[in-house]
Amino acid sequence: MKKLLKYLFLFFPVILNSQEAVFQYQLGYGSFQLKDVKAMFDRVGLTFAKTTEYFPSNYLYSPSLGIISGQHYCGLKVTLFSTGARSHIADYSGESKADMIVNGNRLGFFYRYNIPHESKWNMYLQFEPGFVFSKLKIYEELVIGRRKIIDEILHFKSKGMYFEPSMGFRYKPLNWLHLALGCGYEIDAFGKMNLSYASNSNIKYNGNDKIKWNGIRLYAGLILVIPNDNQNSM
Repeated sequence: MKKLLKYLFLFFPVILNSQEAVFQYQLGYGSFQLKDVKAMFDRVGLTFAKTTEYFPSNYLYSPSLGIISGQHYCGLKVTLFSTGARSHIADYSGESKADMIVNGNRLGFFYRYNIPHESKWNMYLQFEPGFVFSKLKIYEELVIGRRKIIDEILHFKSKGMYFEPSMGFRYKPLNWLHLALGCGYEIDAFGKMNLSYASNSNIKYNGNDKIKWNGIRLYAGLILVIPNDNQNSM
């Protein structure tokens, strides 16, 4: 996360020299394909236990910094998201569970074109390529009575690229305040999983497994526009 924020700070000089600087915060909701991760859980998960969570859709959080010039809007954007799965069974004799938690961070450059319209509403088209960094944690535990029989941990990391085309609507109640609603689809590439930590684990995994977050994205955003007085006075 710290590395992603550094890229946003590096973008500050461009913002300071622009006509209008923009801060945007988006709250999103998305589905996650995670094909290889789900297949791994199906191998790791307890066949005799109940699956209580299976990689549900979840919220996305996206702060961004950018510049606006006429109908053109571009900048850098960070997106944070996560999901997971669990199988679990317990009775008087003990319990057994398997957890998989997946976290993702995206750093992307976006370009948005606001289609001109005479009213305060207008439609926009956006293109966003970038990098996605993921972490996968696997925990397996078997307890009989008060004795822990199995305690296994695996950590994976992956780096990939993504592209997300999207479209939506912007509402401009004030010159300095814009609201936006949009939807898009994330397409991931690469993202091969690399083992970073293992503890007492006999879990087998495919060396070609990848973390791909492909899926639908829905967004609601708040955009603050800050005119550059130094530029206006030149």
